[in-house]
Amino acid sequence: MKNKLTFLALLLGAIFLSSSGFAQKIQLKKVADLNIESLAPVGIRDYDPVKDEYLGFVNKGSDGLELAIFDSKGKILVSEVRRGDGPNYYSSSALTMGFAPDEGIFVQTSTEFLKYDREFNVIKRIRFEPKFTTEVYSGPREKFIPLSKGDQISFLTSVSNISGMALGPEVPSKTQLIEYYDPSLQSVQSIAPLSERAVFQGYQDEKTPVPIYSIYGLNSKENLLYLTTTIDNEITVYNPINWFVVKRIKVKHEKFKPLDNIPLKETNFDRVERYKLYAENQKLLMFDSDLLGLVYILGESEASFESRKNTGIKSRLKDPESYRLILFKDGVQLPGEHMISSGLIEMPLPNNRFLVKVSEGDEEMEYYPYEIWEVVEN
Repeated sequence: MKNKLTFLALLLGAIFLSSSGFAQKIQLKKVADLNIESLAPVGIRDYDPVKDEYLGFVNKGSDGLELAIFDSKGKILVSEVRRGDGPNYYSSSALTMGFAPDEGIFVQTSTEFLKYDREFNVIKRIRFEPKFTTEVYSGPREKFIPLSKGDQISFLTSVSNISGMALGPEVPSKTQLIEYYDPSLQSVQSIAPLSERAVFQGYQDEKTPVPIYSIYGLNSKENLLYLTTTIDNEITVYNPINWFVVKRIKVKHEKFKPLDNIPLKETNFDRVERYKLYAENQKLLMFDSDLLGLVYILGESEASFESRKNTGIKSRLKDPESYRLILFKDGVQLPGEHMISSGLIEMPLPNNRFLVKVSEGDEEMEYYPYEIWEVVEN
């Protein structure tokens, strides 16, 4: 009996040491700065590793929002206002944007897909009728997600953290999480019912406690679409050609009160008036080397919320310490959660790197600061 206990202790110790060593293999480190030469607010949505250029926007307020290309030093190479009337313009706000494989630029609104050249002259335009129209006021929210290549392009028309459920919580049996443009049908199609996800099964004809939003990521190398929702413990991987489920990746948050009870309980979704205090998934990051990241925001208590409000401390939405990054390798969650204290993660970059938008300080600067961080596997 004593030998069996000794063997068991050694085995558990070996597993612990192995797990600890495995956890230490992942480190996050800052590798560079990127300062965008602009006095007006900017956002970055895509990166071209061949030309070493970034794609985004400059928000000049009453003078309009300029679509822009920045070089690796932060200099604005070209910027143009493209919302308005005319052959090179779109009529509603841009939701997504991204570099095209042939050096063009994709821009998508609620009702149009446009392909521009690098001077923002229209090359191609597709108009479509969406299930829901969306308006944003802070520039394109996300990177454009193409679901196919070539001239007959299929693409997502819905955007992460924006969906038809923004109009009010729908019953899961009638809520589809993916909307995309089908070039063969020349129309928008919907798939992936909310009711099929594990945490919402049983809600077929009952309203969910809060609105739920889709979050997307694209593995462009393998052309696989990754999907989760703001309240979820699974990332589902689809083949966007036939929409088969390739795999399901389980998520275990260290602290995520909304999922403490399944079926979901409304009491787990803390709110003060119109302000949400509960934890939510925020962003999927598609890295190289079969690495995947999930960013989520922690919940906070009503006392913490009132303290922030009364003392003028920035809200948790702008507080880097409120966010956590979970990493997955080959579909398996890695131990631990990570925090970037200097700012908010904006988007992934090649070579297991990601862009961080540095939190604004009290002093005015002549540029908008970003940092480039890297996930290092020792």
